[in-house]
Amino acid sequence: SSQAARVVAIISVFVILLSIVIFCLETLPEFKHYKVFNTTTNGTKIEEDEVPDITDPFFLIETLCIIWFTFELIVRFLACPNKFNFFRDVMNIIDIIAIIPYFITLATVVAEEEDTLNLPRAPVSPQDKSTNQAMSLAILRVIRLVRVFRIFKLSRHSKGLQILGRTLKASMRELGLLIFFL
Repeated sequence: SSQAARVVAIISVFVILLSIVIFCLETLPEFKHYKVFNTTTNGTKIEEDEVPDITDPFFLIETLCIIWFTFELIVRFLACPNKFNFFRDVMNIIDIIAIIPYFITLATVVAEEEDTLNLPRAPVSPQDKSTNQAMSLAILRVIRLVRVFRIFKLSRHSKGLQILGRTLKASMRELGLLIFFL
């Protein structure tokens, strides 16, 4: 369409690719953050820190990407004449699913920051606290895995990925059967 629309589409593809690259880089051992705990006088326990730091460059770049994705989604929603059909479009659902994990992660980061401020609360046993943390981290891992859906955002700009998506949709029964037997 117009020159401005092409520029926005190019920026959108760049931001999607940047987000995917950052997602992949975060998984490399060189970029992971670890917590060190002294369990005994002769032992140390090292765990991966699942909750990102607000000052982490990956988190900051992801924040900028999410700002763009959210802005783009809101503009498309406001420009859509039929709001009900907006939520029935698979691409819009993918866009929503792709940004939700960030906001959940952000809420977790904010909650952990509040926890470090040592605000007065009702006493919690150490076992309950560790169980709650383990459950929260497991949920956070699953939610962050949903970020993989961002690759499907590229199909809005690529005919090849649109064809791949239609092929996968047409083959869902067979793929489900294959996964069942694995």
